[in-house]
Amino acid sequence: MGQAKQRGSREERVAQAKMRQEQEPRTRPAPSPTELMETFAIARLLDPLIDGLTTPAVIDDQVTQFAQQLSDDAPMLLDCQPEPWSRQSCCDLNVAKFIEMHGGRMLSGYRIWYTQPRYIEGERHAVWTDGTTIRDVSFVDTGETKTVFVPDDRAFDDAPAKVRFAFDEADKQALAAYESLASLVPISTMPDGQAWDTYPTYEAWLAGERMPNQIPSFLG
Repeated sequence: MGQAKQRGSREERVAQAKMRQEQEPRTRPAPSPTELMETFAIARLLDPLIDGLTTPAVIDDQVTQFAQQLSDDAPMLLDCQPEPWSRQSCCDLNVAKFIEMHGGRMLSGYRIWYTQPRYIEGERHAVWTDGTTIRDVSFVDTGETKTVFVPDDRAFDDAPAKVRFAFDEADKQALAAYESLASLVPISTMPDGQAWDTYPTYEAWLAGERMPNQIPSFLG
């Protein structure tokens, strides 16, 4: 349970994660084919943990300790309450449109995913608030109807898109290999207008339309 607290302060951890995202693809020497195969084999051990990610059933000690590394605020369980026009993978844009219609403001932070008790992720997320009510106006492409959200005091784009943590030593090694490989695959970031026009609405998703959340840049 105490392993998450050994990762340094929230500021140090977020800064390190953001630095890895920005610098690793440029500074890391190209691995050899043998190194790639070995890294790939280790990274594949993480697949069951990633495939098993879901909204935490309860906010237990591991979830709480992980959330403390992301924010000074406490995690909360929210219902997903998207509008028919809400776009997949566009939580910040969904909130911005909802603000245009209803006022209020954006609350940024992390949506937490959990494969209990071995692996946990924080995914950058935004929700709407009027200062009293907090509403998640986005939907999850896997069909989750609830999310665990921890707000923070940073702007949406001022923190890493994802923060990952494995609790067991073997899983930590698999995670390191996974992140090493992920840093070699360019992921395109669509301009807001293009993302809004590209990703399916909640209405279209309910009708059966599907699309991956991330698109490799050579396909974008």
